[in-house]
Amino acid sequence: MKKKETLPVAFLAVFLIPVLTAGIMETAALFNERPLAMVTRMIPNLAVKNLEKDTTAAQGFELFSGDTLRTDDNGFAFVAFMDRSTARVRPQSQLVVRGEIDRDQNSQTRIDLNEGEILIDLEKRPNNEMEVYSTNTVASVKGTRFGARHTGYYWVSEGEVEVILIETGEAVTLTAGMFARISEDGSSLETGILTDEELAELENDYRIIEQELIERRIILKFRDVNGQLREEEVIYYEHQD
Repeated sequence: MKKKETLPVAFLAVFLIPVLTAGIMETAALFNERPLAMVTRMIPNLAVKNLEKDTTAAQGFELFSGDTLRTDDNGFAFVAFMDRSTARVRPQSQLVVRGEIDRDQNSQTRIDLNEGEILIDLEKRPNNEMEVYSTNTVASVKGTRFGARHTGYYWVSEGEVEVILIETGEAVTLTAGMFARISEDGSSLETGILTDEELAELENDYRIIEQELIERRIILKFRDVNGQLREEEVIYYEHQD
């Protein structure tokens, strides 16, 4: 695989003009609906779309269930879910996030990957579940690190992923170091083993998102479906100047 050029980027993390105090950021903003995730972006041309509007993020934004995230030719994104799972999004990608999370941080998340590629770290909890849909496949995971392309190609760094071909119902289970892809005629799933070099190269495509990051925290305040005020600590990562 051809090496990617290093891009001059500024890794910004914002959440409704938070105030930094002793390394902890707090916001007094209240939400009528709990966000499913927050986005820390690296390249300015990043957009989110929902039923009401299509917005280019000037500084950053939250993702609610049903929102569409889109990156342009140079856009990388780091999506931090409220259950502390993460998704790294490559350029020329489009995905729709859906799901819900309860007060115990248990979550059910669905990602429709319509274009592009992502790398996901799903927080390992007994009731954490995620499904990733491409055009012809769905991957079901519980606590793992894996990559996905909209073409139906999956690879696993850690843990276990079940991939299902939607048309036929054929299912395969991938463990660390394995990949799955759709056959040329689209009728079946093919699996194989990645070499250490191939796996490292797939991971390396996302390294630009992780360079020189420092951990930050915010206190997210929101009202639940019963109107009760709740607080939740969220960890995110900011580019170090």
